[in-house]
Amino acid sequence: MSEIAGGLGAQAAIREMGLLDGLGASEIDALLTEPNHTTVIAQLSNKSWVKLSRRKISRLAEDRLSAIPDDEFDLIVLMSTGIFRDFENSFPSVNAQRALDAAVISVAVEGDLVGIIFPLEQQIHEMEMPGLSLFETRSAYAAHQDIDQFREAAKSLKDCVYIVLNSVGYSEADRQLVAQLTGKPVILPRRIVSNSVQLILSSMVKTSAIAASSELRSKVDALTSRERQVMSLVCEGLSNKAIARQLEISHKTVEIHRSSILRKMQVSSSGALIRMMVKAGYA
Repeated sequence: MSEIAGGLGAQAAIREMGLLDGLGASEIDALLTEPNHTTVIAQLSNKSWVKLSRRKISRLAEDRLSAIPDDEFDLIVLMSTGIFRDFENSFPSVNAQRALDAAVISVAVEGDLVGIIFPLEQQIHEMEMPGLSLFETRSAYAAHQDIDQFREAAKSLKDCVYIVLNSVGYSEADRQLVAQLTGKPVILPRRIVSNSVQLILSSMVKTSAIAASSELRSKVDALTSRERQVMSLVCEGLSNKAIARQLEISHKTVEIHRSSILRKMQVSSSGALIRMMVKAGYA
C-alpha cells in the first residue's frame, strides 16, 4: 500500500485491513486451494506466501465487505487480483481486478497482442479471464521479486505490444524491470488502482486529479465532481446500471454524465477513454 499511499499525498487517511487479519492458522488452512479450485496467492504478515482458493477467498471478501457500515468510509478499495465477483454495496469502491480487466480489454480490442505475467505457473492454465476470451493474449509467470523468472517471462513476451503484471503483489520496481527488458508499455494494477482512487478523491475535494500531460490534466480538471466519480467507474468497466446503483442515482443520469465525459475528454467511446488513460500513464 505504500506506493499507492505515496501517490495520494495528503488527500486521504488510509486504513489498511487484510482479508486474513484476525484469522488463526487453522482458519487460514481452511482457505487453502484444493483440486479444481482456481488459485490466488496472498502474503501473510510474516512475509510468506500462501496459495488460496479463489472461491473461498471471494466468499470471505463478501462477508468482510458486507460487515462494513455504509458510512464508515468514503471509499473502499479491494486490493486483490483474482477476485472477479462484483460485490453488492452502496458505498464507492474500487475493485483492482475489475479495473485491470477494463484497462487490458481497452488495449486488446485494438488487435494488439497482450502479454500477461502471473505470479504462479498454474495460474496460466487456471485463471479464466472472460473479458479477454475474444482477444489474442500470451501468458508467462514470474514469482514476486524473482528477477531470473522475470527475465524469462520478458523474453517469452517480447512480441507483445502491451504487458500486464497480473498481481497487486507486483511493484513499481517490477514494472520498471519488465519495461526495461522488453521496451514495451507495462500495465501495473497498483497504478491503475491509485489513479482510480485519485479520481474519486478529487471529486470529493477540489484538487487537480492526477499528474499527467498538461492537455490531459486540463480535460480531467474540467470535469465536475460527479463526472469524475462516474469516469472512475467507467474506467473500471462498470455498466450504467452498476454505476447508478453504487452512486445512488438514476440510470438516465449516468447516461447523461457518461455522454458529457466523452465529450469533454474528446473521445468517441468508453473503450477509447480507458485507452487514453492507460496510454497516458494513468495505469
